[in-house]
Amino acid sequence: MTATLTRPSAEGQAEVPQTSRFRPPWDWASAGASAVAVLLCSISLHGVFDGWSWFPPLVLTVAAVVSAMAAARRFRAPTALVPAVGLAALAIALTWLFAASTALLGLLPTGATLERSGRLVNEAQATIMNQVPPVLADPGIVFIACLGTGLIALLVDTLATTLRMPAASGLGLLALLTVPAVLKPNSIGVLAFILASSGYLLILATGSWQDRPRSASAASRPPGRQAAIAAGIGVAALVLALSLPAALPGFNQGTFPQGSRLNIWTGQSGLNPVVALGNDLRQPSASGRIRYATDSGQAVYLRSTTLEDFSGQRWAPDLRPESRRAGLQDMVPAEAAGPAENSTTVTTRVRSETYSSPWLLAPYAPQQVSGATGRFSWDPKTMTVISEENKGVSRLDYEVQSASPDISADSLRGLEPVPEGTVDPIFTELPEDLPESIREATREATTRANGPYEQAMAIQDYLRGQDFSYSLDAPVEGGYDGNGMDVLDRFLEEKSGYCVHYAAAMAVMAREAGIPSRMALGFAPGRSTGSTLLNMRGEELREYEVDSRDAHAWPELYFEGTGWVRFEPTPSRGSVPSYALQPRPTLQEGAGPDDDLSVDRPLPETVPQPALTPPPSSSAAPVAAAETGAGKAAAAGLAVLTAVAALLSPWALRRRRRTLRRRGLAGGRRTGGPAELFRARSAGPRSGQASGPASLAWDEAADTGLDFGHVPEKSESPRAYALRLERDAMLADGPALALQRLREAYEQEVYAAPGVLTSPAAAAASAGSASAASASAGAADPARAERLWADVKSVQDGLSASASWAVRIRARYFPASLASRFHL
Repeated sequence: MTATLTRPSAEGQAEVPQTSRFRPPWDWASAGASAVAVLLCSISLHGVFDGWSWFPPLVLTVAAVVSAMAAARRFRAPTALVPAVGLAALAIALTWLFAASTALLGLLPTGATLERSGRLVNEAQATIMNQVPPVLADPGIVFIACLGTGLIALLVDTLATTLRMPAASGLGLLALLTVPAVLKPNSIGVLAFILASSGYLLILATGSWQDRPRSASAASRPPGRQAAIAAGIGVAALVLALSLPAALPGFNQGTFPQGSRLNIWTGQSGLNPVVALGNDLRQPSASGRIRYATDSGQAVYLRSTTLEDFSGQRWAPDLRPESRRAGLQDMVPAEAAGPAENSTTVTTRVRSETYSSPWLLAPYAPQQVSGATGRFSWDPKTMTVISEENKGVSRLDYEVQSASPDISADSLRGLEPVPEGTVDPIFTELPEDLPESIREATREATTRANGPYEQAMAIQDYLRGQDFSYSLDAPVEGGYDGNGMDVLDRFLEEKSGYCVHYAAAMAVMAREAGIPSRMALGFAPGRSTGSTLLNMRGEELREYEVDSRDAHAWPELYFEGTGWVRFEPTPSRGSVPSYALQPRPTLQEGAGPDDDLSVDRPLPETVPQPALTPPPSSSAAPVAAAETGAGKAAAAGLAVLTAVAALLSPWALRRRRRTLRRRGLAGGRRTGGPAELFRARSAGPRSGQASGPASLAWDEAADTGLDFGHVPEKSESPRAYALRLERDAMLADGPALALQRLREAYEQEVYAAPGVLTSPAAAAASAGSASAASASAGAADPARAERLWADVKSVQDGLSASASWAVRIRARYFPASLASRFHL
């Protein structure tokens, strides 16, 4: 017997696995894992945005970016082009979602699309500065969210799939998670953390599976033992991350990192000082120290701005740029009565090294400001002062001359209601859907009050009563941290909140009682430093100090003959003025210098967008499957052909439309084709009549004008558009006459009464032959059709001759008439 011996392999030498030419769809699996991970992280944005209307566009954006990149990898596109494909998909997705009306074919961005994007960014900036989370999901802020999340999805997929670095993709997920962790009062929460961690573990598992040998035995699924070990490690890490903060004392609430109470906005202020007021109050340390010195007999309130428009879902100061006045001299309130005549002039010097806001702090009512650097303007209706650049300067040193009226309870008690038209209607308007709780509270508080002053005192007493309590935590737990009528409704139900809620409640209740009102924002008097300071004229002033503990909101009510008068409805906060104490001796004076007052710590002027880490170079990535030269050439050729086809498709579609119109004009239209779009041109009694040759010729001439940039207005008649086109395009005599002939033929065909047409159909109709008329309506006279098309060609040549080469190229290869046809 002959035995065949096999030669044993050398000891320790590993067997080289046999690879298969089959390429499993790892790219799609890894791309799907990246998209799911990003979307799981983005769920934590709930609470930064109000509701869920922002989530569907976010899903579409992420899906478009990741799918485009996966398709590029699947067709073996060069590695360096894959992120570029993702960026192109992101641009197209954002264009379709937010600016389709400005884009070519609704997808391809144009110059108008960029302008629309700029307006969306400005809207987002206004939302950031004027609202407190959860902000309304307005188009601008959703656009920014989709843009940022799309870029993060591109980064995550590039690292995890294109460069085969799944562990590094966690940087992108962390960047996305940081935004809600910083902005939400209680960080992201346990559920959002679990979802984000699960997404990251999914990327790691998919990457580990993808990098296994491509042998037939290994390509099916990961070994059970390896999967169990990986799952165990992931679960243990997740449990440890969730349990460790709970075990550390004091590490269970606050902003990111959770429990650290990191405050990155300290000392900054946006256009709305009420934003983040609750978060700032809950910070354990003070910030934004301001020192002021005054010759007033008592400490003063430093006022920054006001809220008077209570109609929106979120309240913010109205800049009113059209009514503001430049300079800081000769400042007088807009009301005819103005401040009381028996008023004194108060001098106040304001200094700060850390406070920054576009609003200038000043006691009410400022008359002139000296020493402030920069360009400022003031609003006569509110007497607020703001920087023209809307930028805060952290180093302040200026002096304010303000009028302080001498007000007493007796002088207010005898005043009559304010006559209609005395103040701007914005100070008396209330929304139609005012919550019933506010109406009931106003009736309950003012039942026995007679006159505006007694009504105001009754509302203040109601809010300072035993049923209400000052709280920084109850509003957050109750879910109404912020402002708006729904917030006010919750406040009156819970009867617990802080100064913003009390001031807004009294302002709205006063309007319900018929008293003009507004809500002021700024700083309560603060604490005396025991020092004195000289003003700019060398006079001695007593010095006080305020910081974030002293920021405050209070209502101002208007009384005829006196002007705007401050009240203090917030219990145990601020300083109740003497005229609000005399009729109610049981009311306690506000707490002294040690009051724990609040300041709204401002948000930054732009949303902190996570910094994108640039993708590592291809040399640092693990070695991927080799790409053949033929595959690269085919992918490059396919990309070139696709690009050329995309560029030429508008030209081809426009040419096809022109050809169909020419056939229809000659009587050779095909039923059921694209020319059906031009059958019915007018509505009304003749809506069922098929369009004739003059209509098709006018359509082509009007679309040509649109292609060359002469956009018709919806309200323009054919005659008005033809005259404007002739003038704007500076048509020569021949094209101008051709355009007028086309317009006259069109008007006669569409608007003339039956039997007035000059075509052979008219002659047939006058002869009494109905069948001949019907036939003539469907087919044009060949000679007339040729004349009409010759006029169309003359107009086209005239427009081309008067246009620049760039406009001619745009009209030929990117015709605007494809996206927006001229329907008269």
